[in-house]
Amino acid sequence: MSELNNLQPKEVFDFFKQICAIPHGSRNTKQISDYLVKFAEDRNLEHYQDDVNNVIVIKEATKGYEKSAPIIIQGHMDMVCDKTPESDIDMTKEGLRLGVDGDWLYAEGTTLGGDDGIAVAMALAAMDSSELQHPRLECIFTVDEEIGMLGAEALDMSHITAEKMLNIDSEDEGIFTVSCAGGVTAKAIVPVKRAEVSGKLYKLTVGGLLGGHSGQEIDKERGNSNIIMGRVLYNIAKKTDIKILSLGGGVADNAICKKTEAEVIAADGKKLEDAVNELDRVIKHEFKTADPGVAITSSCEGDKTVKALDADSVYKVITYLMNSPYGIQHMSMDIEGLVETSLNLGALALTD
Repeated sequence: MSELNNLQPKEVFDFFKQICAIPHGSRNTKQISDYLVKFAEDRNLEHYQDDVNNVIVIKEATKGYEKSAPIIIQGHMDMVCDKTPESDIDMTKEGLRLGVDGDWLYAEGTTLGGDDGIAVAMALAAMDSSELQHPRLECIFTVDEEIGMLGAEALDMSHITAEKMLNIDSEDEGIFTVSCAGGVTAKAIVPVKRAEVSGKLYKLTVGGLLGGHSGQEIDKERGNSNIIMGRVLYNIAKKTDIKILSLGGGVADNAICKKTEAEVIAADGKKLEDAVNELDRVIKHEFKTADPGVAITSSCEGDKTVKALDADSVYKVITYLMNSPYGIQHMSMDIEGLVETSLNLGALALTD
C-alpha cells in the first residue's frame, strides 16, 4: 500500500515496517534478535547478544557531545500475538499485513505489535541517523517482556555506563511518565478427576468479544470469555446435569480473553440449549455497549461415550470460574481516572 510509504517520521516507520515483516512473538525472538545484531554489524556499532536473545547496541556520542552523560534507550522486541478467528496468518512464521486507516496504522486480522516495536524502530532510527546530535546512546532491546520481564531479568548490565534511561513503552505520545507499573502472574491449579460417561456431546462457545490488553483496556469493562464461560456452565448446571470433557480459552495472561470453548455431556440437551439461549440474551444486553459482538452458542455433536470430569470436579471448576475476580479492583485515590489494581483471567486450560 502506497500509504505506508508516506508515514512520518519516515525513518522510524521504515524500520517499523521491517520489524513487522519478522515474526517476533514472545519466546519466538531469535529472528528479530539477529536482525538487530545485523543492524549493528552493518554500521560497525558496538553490540552484544546474550543467550536469551537480548541485544545491546551502543553508538558513541557525536562531535561536541563527548562529555555529555550517556543515555539508555530501552524497549522490548517481543509482541503479544493474537488474531481474529478468520485470519490465516501463522504468526510464528509470517510477518504482519499492514494497513492505514486515516491516522491509524493497523495489522489486518492480527495484533500490530506497536507495543513495543515502535520503541525498537525509534532507537534504530536514532542510531542510523547521520544528522542527529546526541550523547553516547546505549540501546537495550529485551525479550519476553510480555510474559514476565524474562529478558530484563537475564540482562547483563556490565556493558552499560549510563545512569538515565528512557523506556519507550507507554500509550501517550509526548508524555513522560516517571513511575513504574508492576504485575504478578498467578497460576491457579484445580485438581480434577475423570470418569466414563455417555450422552449427547455439546460444544459451547463464548466468542465475538473485543478482547484487548489487560492493562490498557481493563477500564473499558469489556467481557472476558473465560469468566463468561463460568456463567454459561453454572446456568446450564442449574437446569441439567453436565460433565465437562474439554475447556479452554486465551493465549496470554495480559490479554483479555475473547474466545473460550468447552465440550460437555448433557443429561438433557433441550434444557442445555434453553439455558444457553437465555444467557446469550442476558449477556448481549449486559455488554451491548462495551462489547456488542458477544455471542454464546451451542451445537450438538451427537451421542458419545467419553472420559469427562466427574461431578465433584465439575463443581470445583464452575465454582472457581464463578468466583474468580476479574477487572478493576481499586482505583487510585491520588490520580483521577487511574486504575491502580486490576485482575485478568487471561488463559484457561483443562489438561490431564
